[in-house]
Amino acid sequence: MAHTYDVAVVGGGPAGSTCAAFCAESGLKTLLLEKAIFPREKVCGDCLNPGCRPILDRLGLTEGVLTLPHSKLAEVEFIGLRGQSAKFALNANEHGEIAVKRSQFDHLLLQHAGECGAEIRQNAAVTSIERGWRIRVGDECISAKKVVAADGRNSTVARLLGLLPSSKKDRVALQTHLPLPRDFGNRVVLRFLPDGYCGMSSVGNDQLNLCLVGKPHHIDALKKWAEAQFAIAPDHSWRTITPLARRAIAPAHENLFFIGDAARVVEPFTGEGIYYALASGELAARHLIAHSPPADYAREHALLYRDRLWVNEIAKRAVMQPRLGSLTLDLLRLNPAVLRFLTGKIVGNALR
Repeated sequence: MAHTYDVAVVGGGPAGSTCAAFCAESGLKTLLLEKAIFPREKVCGDCLNPGCRPILDRLGLTEGVLTLPHSKLAEVEFIGLRGQSAKFALNANEHGEIAVKRSQFDHLLLQHAGECGAEIRQNAAVTSIERGWRIRVGDECISAKKVVAADGRNSTVARLLGLLPSSKKDRVALQTHLPLPRDFGNRVVLRFLPDGYCGMSSVGNDQLNLCLVGKPHHIDALKKWAEAQFAIAPDHSWRTITPLARRAIAPAHENLFFIGDAARVVEPFTGEGIYYALASGELAARHLIAHSPPADYAREHALLYRDRLWVNEIAKRAVMQPRLGSLTLDLLRLNPAVLRFLTGKIVGNALR
């Protein structure tokens, strides 16, 4: 006999856990299905911009996040192909930008969803889903009145329902954590390289988050650069993810909501992924709780992204062509107010 839930959330990352927490707290019978076992690492820059703070406040998790090992980022730096640099100071306080490892951040959110009353199942991969909604996990069939797909850019829910857009593996991201280099400080660095770009940030506990992004045939060259730059062994283990871009999925269907990267993937160069995950998770929960029409969620979801999508498009064009991006950095260094404005659109009130 199938178990029936008001809401079944597929995916336990920031989007899914946020949505499940708010839904369960409101009294909805909520199930969260996560294919991995937490804590687990995740390819990400690990940065939380100030826009995350109000949502974490409403979740009651701000203090919990700040007790995790983290870095209060004091500076953002852009570095061009010739080593030219542009730096901006950040507000390194509790209201500013921080960096915290996703393994710990996501685990905290997942645990909180459970504490709010959501039923959490880990190591629970969805193998089939039928409109209605009937979800199969292993030998068990689960019924839900509404489903939330929070399972990332390669969404299983979207794929099983024939909604996942085709995508070209135009870029690959590699990520790892390393000992923090001496004198690196509490900052985030975005560096253009001939074969792609590199993102670096301190994440607390004297650790560095290092991300490399490039086209598939450039990945070996990027790894060799990193090995020489940071004394990394050739057999070092890297985490990887692809694609980094794909067409958006309509966020609302009949009793089906897409949130986070499952709905729309933003350019990782901007470091806004966690914000959009939290914000879209909260937005979907609000509409689920209110039983509002899917069109209402779709409209507000579009508004959530509208003001920043043009910044993401500029960033994507810059990093897809590092030489052009580096040249653009040269021009923006002549007019730092423009670069400061573009950076401020992303980091918000973190910028001083």
